[in-house]
Amino acid sequence: MESLYKLPITLLSLTMCVGIVSCESGFSSHSIAQTETISNYPVPISINVPTDSANNKNIPATNGNEVTTKAPWSNPTITNSETDAVYQQEWLKAESKLLCPILALPRKASAHLTGHSVRRANFSGGWGVAYDLPKLRSAYGVANAGTADPKDAFNNWPYNITYKDGSILSYGHEGGDPSGKWLAYIFIPQNKCFYNVWSAQGKVHLEQIIADLRIVNS
Repeated sequence: MESLYKLPITLLSLTMCVGIVSCESGFSSHSIAQTETISNYPVPISINVPTDSANNKNIPATNGNEVTTKAPWSNPTITNSETDAVYQQEWLKAESKLLCPILALPRKASAHLTGHSVRRANFSGGWGVAYDLPKLRSAYGVANAGTADPKDAFNNWPYNITYKDGSILSYGHEGGDPSGKWLAYIFIPQNKCFYNVWSAQGKVHLEQIIADLRIVNS
């Protein structure tokens, strides 16, 4: 079953489901690993520090908020023709399109896996794009979740990076479960735009996706 993320947001109330069956999860600033129930849904409230230490050379993972190099999406923008059409199709239908740009994986991105297919991810208000593998649905993906206040959204993740442009990246295992997908939250200063990126292929793959992300000149 693929995951649905319930996201705290400032300007828009959005819920993302990247799966076949609807489910809902969120995050909290609590520092202990446990599950509590909010609105009848189990919500993971911490992220455990992963045991593996391999890092993609493009993403300098840290255990604290520190300013590093420029964000990958600070590189030159790409055109719609350089990524999959589903990004623009979903963005045009989203409530957040007037505030937040498309953040996408280019078609030729190194992060793409052999045999992948691309589709829309079920999403209310924002937009989502999921990549399936022949035997794995939602193996990885990217979504916009409207806007968020980073001080609320980026607590208790094992890896936290602040880029020179003010962008913030936080990531770890979803729900603190070592067997779960890797999930990243990205905050871009432009209108406080908030994105989710995920991978079921591991930490290094998630870091490669992040390194490949570009803003689309729509």
